[in-house]
Amino acid sequence: MKINSLKLAAITAALTLAGCGGGSSTTSTTQISKISGTVPGTLIEAFCSDGSYYSVKSTDNGTTEHPFELEIPSNLSCRLVMTTNEDDNATKVVTPIGIITTDGNGTLFQAAEDIDLGYIDLPMSRDDINDTEGDGVSDDILSISVDGEVILIELENDPMDVDGDGLLNVYDNDDNDTLCNRDDDDDDGDGIVDIDNDLDDDGIDNAADVDDDNDGLTDDVDDDDDNDGLTDDVDDDDDNDGLPDDVDDDNLEDDNNTTDDNLEDDNNTTV
Repeated sequence: MKINSLKLAAITAALTLAGCGGGSSTTSTTQISKISGTVPGTLIEAFCSDGSYYSVKSTDNGTTEHPFELEIPSNLSCRLVMTTNEDDNATKVVTPIGIITTDGNGTLFQAAEDIDLGYIDLPMSRDDINDTEGDGVSDDILSISVDGEVILIELENDPMDVDGDGLLNVYDNDDNDTLCNRDDDDDDGDGIVDIDNDLDDDGIDNAADVDDDNDGLTDDVDDDDDNDGLTDDVDDDDDNDGLPDDVDDDNLEDDNNTTDDNLEDDNNTTV
């Protein structure tokens, strides 16, 4: 398995599709593809075009090559990110993953069938990566040559990568401090805690995001959509937008609350 490290700004996808897959990850008819391989102890994450989130930790088998298997929908466009030392914010190393096929290379892809990435020699120390901001996120993409049915996707306006640098918004660093957006509660450094319509910072607004807090549970089964520790039936601001639910107007661009619990709204509980 050939692995290359490519600069973020140099990554371009090979194939442009007019539309990307959608739909809930819980739909029974959704076709699933398995992404597998071995890594040196790692959190593997997939961020997909409908806002859904999938993750798995590799299995410690007593060797230096820990196996993993991650299931993602075959009809969704997704990106992979792998993190070593994931349980320690001070030492974790986040590596964006790129895909190389016979058609080109890119970070956004659809897996039409199961894919074996082989052994991925991920960096274990921040000393081993280019990291301008010192936030633990590699400035380079680790690109892997794959065999199998993989469709590379290029979007003219990509909501998950607004600046087009190949790095997901959630792991970007908008204010250039030592915290990536995912770990920063003030992404733009204006001194005001972030309150917006994209709770998980993945670039997919809550109105279109099937998993607002990226906890792996779609909102229709999640009883705490903003992941603040309060279940939606007792939380007076289900989406943490600063507006109490009893005055929050769902006719605005905010699908996380309604003032009527009799509506079929996955964020409220009928009492």
